[in-house]
Amino acid sequence: MMEETTTSTGTLTFTGDDSFQTPRSIPFDLATEILSKLSVKFLLKFSTTCKSWNSLINDPKFIKKHLRISTKRHRLITTTCIPSKKFTVMSYQLHSLPFNSIFNINATTQYEYSPVNHDYHDCLVASCDGIVCFAINQNVAVLWNPSIGKLKILPTLDTPKDGDGDGHTVYGFGYDPFVDNYKVVSVFYYNVYACKTEVSVYSLGTDCWRRIEDFPPLIPYGRQGVFVCGTVNWLAYYDLNENDYYRSYAIVSLDLENETYHEILQPDYGEVVIEKLTLTLMRDCLCVFSHSDSFDDVWLMKEFGNDESWVKLIRIPRFSNRCLYFDNTKILYVFEDDNHVLLLMEEKFKLKWVVYDSKNDIVKCTKFQDFSWAESKVYVESLISP
Repeated sequence: MMEETTTSTGTLTFTGDDSFQTPRSIPFDLATEILSKLSVKFLLKFSTTCKSWNSLINDPKFIKKHLRISTKRHRLITTTCIPSKKFTVMSYQLHSLPFNSIFNINATTQYEYSPVNHDYHDCLVASCDGIVCFAINQNVAVLWNPSIGKLKILPTLDTPKDGDGDGHTVYGFGYDPFVDNYKVVSVFYYNVYACKTEVSVYSLGTDCWRRIEDFPPLIPYGRQGVFVCGTVNWLAYYDLNENDYYRSYAIVSLDLENETYHEILQPDYGEVVIEKLTLTLMRDCLCVFSHSDSFDDVWLMKEFGNDESWVKLIRIPRFSNRCLYFDNTKILYVFEDDNHVLLLMEEKFKLKWVVYDSKNDIVKCTKFQDFSWAESKVYVESLISP
């Protein structure tokens, strides 16, 4: 039998099993501080302990407090497809040490992911405050919190049907602080020459998509937008006839509050000949990977919207001149020491997770996997329900 109180200035009083004969009282504020530092896994267990703890853990103020602390504990969520087309979702602790123990079985979680279908067409769009957005196909998106196992399938998106033109849908997902809500953005573009788009927004808690102002006369490049500071950002085609690679692209930013667009200036790459650009999120900052024939540079916009705040965080050499040749290198994470980098590399249709020590110029292959496709995003645990 348990007794408890739940006032913000009171105490949480309870008696446990036979081993706890004396009632225990914990000041409410102290209990809040202690619980807010725990993982979601433990909080879900404690929420069944007594009514007062359940009420506290499900209180919106506590959920936001827990989120603020969780943002310091990064995890990597990875979707993979093995040759038999078995779709799996795994999670790894990025704050664990040493770095090459990230994929240790004790630090790994496999989720029972159950969206509309299980195949390699599922696209990992973005993560925001513990909620992960998947694009199932051109017309369906899913919001999912893997930490609490809650899933929301969004209404079917009304995009042009087959035969109405060659087109594709790219998505974005983020948080609008002005209305304290989460939004999914879809951009349907007809083809790379017409520059004709249809843009729609879904706000969490509604039952429909609504059209907003179309994308600027550019074509989004890549499969997803990048959420930063209340905006969703895409790398987009600007001038297909431009000889300099980076000059043929622009960074287009959609403000989720007023739903208007503006352009973000790129870093000054200097005299480097850029072969490819990748737009992503790193340390809650807008990030550009600039790929040349011999190295990859990681650029961070330290202050979003300030074009002069771009800084080059780290340079990563290409590894083709070493003992193994890797294609399609993906930079997943730069650790807080600014020296170690987590990479995903492809070799003969198989993938390797690699930790590169830039200070000592050492490559450590941490895990080798027999699958031909993978996508990864950094996320944090949260109690937020989609």
